[in-house]
Amino acid sequence: MFQESKCDFCGECLERCHYFDFNRESGGREFKKLVEGGKVSWLYDCVTCIACNEYCTRGARPFDLILQRMEEAGDFADPVLLDQMAERFKPEGEPKATEKGDRAMSVCVMTGNMPWAIQGQLFENIPLLKGKHYFCNVLFAHMGNESIMRERLKTMVDNLAKSGAKEIVFVHDDCYGFLKDVAPEYGVEMPFRLVHLFEYLRDYLKQHKDRITKLNMNVAYQRPCASRYSPEKDPFLDEIFELIGVTRVAREYDETNALCCGVEVAGPNLKLFPRGKNFAPFRDKNVKDAKDHGAEAMVYLCPMCFATLNNKVREAGMKNYMISDICRLALGENMPEEKPS
Repeated sequence: MFQESKCDFCGECLERCHYFDFNRESGGREFKKLVEGGKVSWLYDCVTCIACNEYCTRGARPFDLILQRMEEAGDFADPVLLDQMAERFKPEGEPKATEKGDRAMSVCVMTGNMPWAIQGQLFENIPLLKGKHYFCNVLFAHMGNESIMRERLKTMVDNLAKSGAKEIVFVHDDCYGFLKDVAPEYGVEMPFRLVHLFEYLRDYLKQHKDRITKLNMNVAYQRPCASRYSPEKDPFLDEIFELIGVTRVAREYDETNALCCGVEVAGPNLKLFPRGKNFAPFRDKNVKDAKDHGAEAMVYLCPMCFATLNNKVREAGMKNYMISDICRLALGENMPEEKPS
């Protein structure tokens, strides 16, 4: 939730945004107008990347207010489409029973759109929680709606808790970030320890160093929007890269300065976000930045980032890997045929 008492209207959050053309003075003035309930046209140019929450050094959470104003306006996304998507991701009945253990892994709905990324030794010997019962609904933030996320949060947590696990590893960055950062804002406590996929992979690689063959590869990393909710876990990624012999190229659009992938669709012909062809130059800059700084491949954490950028990355002469893919390569596994190059 937006913390007005912490906001000094410095304008930094809007000045640093890649998608607006504000300086500090105009950014502070425009954000104050938003706080006071005024109409601002730039609200419809927001790509909902959550970056402004990370930019704010005072912890005021400006994106939370932007999201609130979007929902109040009610026209950021097509209301009919919003209803369709809400129905599509609504869990029904009880989650399937899983093998009980101290630790489980939530793969959310990722097995549906990229099954190859949830295969191999990394995913053996741990119960997998998969399907809509474990879906965090952060996609609705990208549709300008907070209520669906908030209303379904407790049910999601309860479904995860039914696994009986004391620790749950989250493959989907949205799920981890939402539970780590947003759930406390709603007063929802976690009955289990949250473990990010990065932490899990780092630990697995450390425990199986004898299986690792260094890849000696230069890569760019596509940091997803949801990582803005939990930047504290990012150092795990650098440990992973060091363990598998991968160099993360130093480039402009990385870490806090990362560009959103610019995803527009989720599923066949389902247009979700008000970006369209206006976002194409940002995608091009992102891929060019990676190529120009010597990357041989783009590494992803988010499945939608992969789906959005993989063709452009391949056309630029680079390869595409989910983070689990590149770890499996270092462990001596071959990628299955259904994985896009």
